[in-house]
Amino acid sequence: GSDAEGADERITELQAELLRVRAELRRAREDLDVFSQLTSGYWWLAEVQQGEDGQNKLERRAWTTRSFTRTTGYDAEHIRRLLRASIIHPEDQEGVALTIDAVVTGRANGGRDQAIHEFRLYGRDGSIMWVRQRLEGRGEQAGRRVYASGELITERKRTEDALGHVEARFLSLVEHAPNVIVTIDLEGTILFVNRQLPGDGREPWELIGSTVFDLASAEGQDAMRGAITSIVTTNEACEFMLRGGGGDRPVQLVGSESPERWYEVQAAPVIRGREVAAITMILTDVTERRLAEQALRRSESRWRFLWENVPDEITELDSDGRIVVTNRSIGGVGAGELYGSSIFALLDPEGSAALREAMDLAESTGEPASYEISKGQPGPDEGLAGLLGYETWWAMRLVPHVEGEARGFLLIGTDVTDRHAAERERANLEAQLRQQQKLESIGTLASGVAHEINNPIQSIMNYADLLRMHAEPGGSVEEFAGEIVAETERVANIVRNLLAFARQEKEHHSPARMIDIIESSLTLMRAVLRRDHILLEIDVPDSLPKIKCRSQQIQQVFMNLLGNARDALNSRYPDYDDDKIVRVSARTVERDGQLWVQTTVEDHGTGITPDVLQRIFDPFFTTKGRDEGTGLGLSVSHGIVREHRGELEVESVEGEYTRFFVSLRVDNGWGFDFIEEDDPRLRDD
Repeated sequence: GSDAEGADERITELQAELLRVRAELRRAREDLDVFSQLTSGYWWLAEVQQGEDGQNKLERRAWTTRSFTRTTGYDAEHIRRLLRASIIHPEDQEGVALTIDAVVTGRANGGRDQAIHEFRLYGRDGSIMWVRQRLEGRGEQAGRRVYASGELITERKRTEDALGHVEARFLSLVEHAPNVIVTIDLEGTILFVNRQLPGDGREPWELIGSTVFDLASAEGQDAMRGAITSIVTTNEACEFMLRGGGGDRPVQLVGSESPERWYEVQAAPVIRGREVAAITMILTDVTERRLAEQALRRSESRWRFLWENVPDEITELDSDGRIVVTNRSIGGVGAGELYGSSIFALLDPEGSAALREAMDLAESTGEPASYEISKGQPGPDEGLAGLLGYETWWAMRLVPHVEGEARGFLLIGTDVTDRHAAERERANLEAQLRQQQKLESIGTLASGVAHEINNPIQSIMNYADLLRMHAEPGGSVEEFAGEIVAETERVANIVRNLLAFARQEKEHHSPARMIDIIESSLTLMRAVLRRDHILLEIDVPDSLPKIKCRSQQIQQVFMNLLGNARDALNSRYPDYDDDKIVRVSARTVERDGQLWVQTTVEDHGTGITPDVLQRIFDPFFTTKGRDEGTGLGLSVSHGIVREHRGELEVESVEGEYTRFFVSLRVDNGWGFDFIEEDDPRLRDD
C-alpha cells in the first residue's frame, strides 16, 4: 500500500511538473511570436549527424517571422531547404554553400566558428531581395550544431547603392571642381586635397600628411589659425581672404603664378558626434573678380567725379517727368532727395510748357529736342527755381532713351548766361556804333551846312554893317541893321554848337568851363523847351573852376538829361503850368580831399518808380515806347561820366521830382591836349 501511495505522489508531481513545463513552453512560444512580429527574418538550426553509411548528415530545423514570410512568400520549410533551394540568386548560390560548409566543418574565417555573409534570393513574386546571414558553429564534428539567423537588408542595400552613386558623383565633382578643396585636421595636417595647389608642383596624394601651414606665408598662416580657432569654438563655418604673390615668399597655397592673386576661403567644420573632427576649406580664385571690382570702383569714382563736377546740369527723367537721378541740388534740396520729384514742380510755368513741348517732340520723333529757358527771378509761384534769386539763361537738350521696357529722357542744361550777356553787350556796342555813325553823319552834314551857310551869313552881316554905316545915327535903319547882325551871329553860333556837338573827341580833352558846356547844350535845346512851355532856371556861376574833360561828351550827357526832363514834364503837364520848370545848378564840393564840380538837373515831372530806379542805367532799359527811345541815353551818359572818373547819380520821388547829379573832378589826372580847329569861327573859345 505504501509503495502505491508513493507512486501516486510521484505521478502527481510529474504531472504538475509537466503542466509547469507546458506553461513555460507556451509562454516561450508567445514570446517568440512577439519577437517574430518585431523582426523580419528567420532562424535555422543544423545538427551534424553520422549516417548509416558513415557520412555526416546535416539535419536542420527552421523558423521564420511573419514579416519575413509576408515579404518573401517563404515559410520555415523553404528556409530549411535553403542549401539546395533555387530561391538563391544563381550568382550567389556557390558562395552561400561554401560559407555554410566552412562553418559546419569549422573552417570559416581561418578556423573561427563564425561567419557573416550577404546574398540575394528571389521572392515568390520574382523580385530580388537581399539577406544578411550570421552563422555560428559549436561542438565537434559529431553532434556539431550550427546556429543561423538571417534578416532582410534590401532597403539598406538600396540605400547603400544610392549612396554609392552619390559618393561617386561627389568624388567626380570634387576631383573636377575648379576650386581647391582641402580637408585638414585640427592641427592643420592635410587629410585630403582634390587637386594640385596653384604654384605647387606636387600631386595631391603627395601632400597628404603635410601641414597646410607649410604652404602659406605668415599672413596666410595667421588667417588659417584664426579660422581653425573660430570653427572649433563656434562649430560654425567662416570666410576669409588670402592674398598670394608678391613679397619675399609668395603664398603658395593661394597661388604664386602671378605678382598678386586673391583667394576667397570658405572653411566649414566636419562634425563627428558633437565634436569638430576636421575642417574642409574651399579656395576660390577671385583675383579677376577683385580686379574687376577695383576697376569698377575706379570707374565709378571717375564717373562720379565727372558727374558731380561737370558744369552742365544733367537730370534723368522717367516718361512722366519724375526725377530718377540728377547731379545738382536745387534750392537747397540735395540731389539725392529729389528722387521721385516732378521736374515740373521745380520750373516756372514758361519752363514747364517748354519742357512738355520738348518731351512731346522728342517722343514723337525719337530725336533730341533743344530749347532755352531763363531761371531765377524769385516770385511766390515759381517753385524752388525762385530761390536762386537771380536770372540765368540755360540751353536745354532733351534726349529720349529706352532701357528695356522703361522709357525716359536725359535732360542736359548748359548755363549760357555769359553768352546772353555777351550778346547783349554786342547789341549795346552795335547800337552805340550806330549812334556814333549817326553823329558822324550829322557832323559831316553840319560841316557841309556850316560852309554853305557861313558864306551867305557873312554876306548878310557885311551888308548889314554897310547899312548901319550909311544909316542916319539913331534912326530905324541903323536899329534894324544892328538886329540883322545880332541874328546872323546867333545863327552862326547855332551852327558852330551843332558842329561841335557832332564831331568826335575821343582822343582829345581840354580844360572847359561848366557854364560854357551848359550854354552849348541849351543852345540846341532852348527852342524845343520854349515850344513845350518849359521854363529854364540856370544857376551856374562863372567862377567855377575849369574841369578836364571832353566837352562835347559832357555836352551829350546834359543833352540826354535835359531831354529826359522835358519828357517827364510833358507827361505830367501836357500844357503850360507854373511848375513846368527845369532847374540846372552847379557848385563845388569836396570829397576825400579833392575838389569836384557837381551839376544838378532837376525837374518836377512824373518822377521815377523804385523798381525802375534800380535799373535806370541798364543798357536798353526804357519806359518809353519802342519808337520813342532806345534805352541807351542814360547808359551811354553813365559810361561817359565814369570814363571821366566821375559819378552820375539819381534821386527821385514818384509823382514829385527827379534830380540827376553829375559830379566831375576838377583834376581827374588827365594831361592837357589843346586842339586848334581848322576854322577859327567854329572854335569853342
